[in-house]
Amino acid sequence: MSSLVWDRRLSCLFLLTSFLLLHSKGERMCPASCRCEGKIVYCESGIFQDIPENISTGCQGLSLRFNRLVTLLPYQFAHLNQLIWLYLDHNSITAIDSLAFQGMRRLKELILSSNKITLLHKKAFNAVPNLRNLDFSYNQLQSLQPGHFYGLRKLQNLHLRSNGLNNIPVRTFLECRSLEFLDLGYNHLRTLFRTTFLGLFKLKELHLEHNQFSRINLFIFPRLSNLQVLYLQWNRIRAVNQGLPWIWHTLQKLDLSGNDIQILDPAVFQCMPNLQILHLESNKLSNMSQDVVSAWVSLTTISLVGNAWDCSPTICPLVTWLKNFRGSKDIKMICSSPKSVQGDRVMDIVRNYTICVNISVVEQTTAMIMRQTTASVVDTKNHTTPPPSTTTTTQEISASTVQRLTPQPVSPTVTEKYTRESILMTSISPESSSFSPELEFEHMAFHKIIAGSVALFLSVSLILLVIYVSWKRYPNTMRQLQQHSVNRKHRKKARKQKLNLNSQLQEYYLTYTNSQTMDALVNDTRAYTCTISGSRECEV
Repeated sequence: MSSLVWDRRLSCLFLLTSFLLLHSKGERMCPASCRCEGKIVYCESGIFQDIPENISTGCQGLSLRFNRLVTLLPYQFAHLNQLIWLYLDHNSITAIDSLAFQGMRRLKELILSSNKITLLHKKAFNAVPNLRNLDFSYNQLQSLQPGHFYGLRKLQNLHLRSNGLNNIPVRTFLECRSLEFLDLGYNHLRTLFRTTFLGLFKLKELHLEHNQFSRINLFIFPRLSNLQVLYLQWNRIRAVNQGLPWIWHTLQKLDLSGNDIQILDPAVFQCMPNLQILHLESNKLSNMSQDVVSAWVSLTTISLVGNAWDCSPTICPLVTWLKNFRGSKDIKMICSSPKSVQGDRVMDIVRNYTICVNISVVEQTTAMIMRQTTASVVDTKNHTTPPPSTTTTTQEISASTVQRLTPQPVSPTVTEKYTRESILMTSISPESSSFSPELEFEHMAFHKIIAGSVALFLSVSLILLVIYVSWKRYPNTMRQLQQHSVNRKHRKKARKQKLNLNSQLQEYYLTYTNSQTMDALVNDTRAYTCTISGSRECEV
């Protein structure tokens, strides 16, 4: 009886040992056509149409990129409950079941980019509440629904680039309270609402580039109280407005390049006191007002190339600001008007024609006259009685100046208005304006002469370098060329000598008329004619 009990115990122990061995062996198994590195499995051979078998249940990372997956079925990853990241990009996935990710509560990163997904079920990500990074870019989603991201309260990065999205309903991202990065670029968005980004209190970077916005009103962004970077480049934006008055303290970078902006509103930058990086290249800006540049108090980097700059006194506030700016800047701005300076750099034209120097002198003179006029008007108002006859010459000149500028001092307001108008007319009169590019553009700038000389020197140096290298590298060829030249000279010299010899051997004879005999030729005195021709034979 005791032996039978022992036999049963040994059998149970043997079965248990076999089960443990098989289980441990299964843990170490790696699917065919896959590569395993510890608890990470890479199945990227391009032959899988379904989830490979024999994947360890303790797998923490699974890559199924570049395969032929078409549909994600319910509970397809339920046995892989230890997964931390799952890569499914570059497949042919068209549909995702609402229960496809059940049992994957530990999943933190899910990549579904570069597929053909057109429809996404509501609450599809309820089973992955710990998800941190979701990449849905380069698919075919046409619209989003408020329930698509329900339960993703720990999500930090969301990529929706290049999906063909036409609109974003309100409260779509309401559950994404921890979101810090949102990419909506390369879509077909036209409008945004004030409640579009409701709930994104921690968002730091927002991408809206390459959409179809024509107008941006900043009143849609106040809820993004922590936003630091905003990309709006390459849309169709013609105007940017502030809307409601508020201060955007956190914004540090704004990209508005590649749009159709013609005029900047100073209020837009006055609400961004901490803006450090500003991109305005490739727009349609022609000038910049003093109020706009005065609002750039914290900028460290600015780009302004590719605009239609008007090289007239209206460009002076921007040029003056750029001269005093010590940060990173691109000053290769090109003049678009007037025609006489098209294609030249703005900074060169301003320096050569001293546009802003004259304007600054006029402004200083205007300010000085305004101060003197104001002081004189106040003095006239305080002293109603005429000045005594013993006043100095300076006081007389000042009084005459006041009388000339203000012939009828009805009130200080009218006086100041008249004075400003007269000064303005004086400052813009043709006689006082010294900016005439059409007349002064005929002279050649010194830097162009230097550039031409350098180009000529480099051309000659290049030719000499080619000759020297040819002589050093191919001496036989150079020798043959020299010999050919010498032979040609010898042939030419021999040909010339032969021609000279032929000319020396020529003989001439006379053809006489009215002559019969040699005696008549000798004794006759009548007139006769002769013809000279070159020949080696003579005829009588």
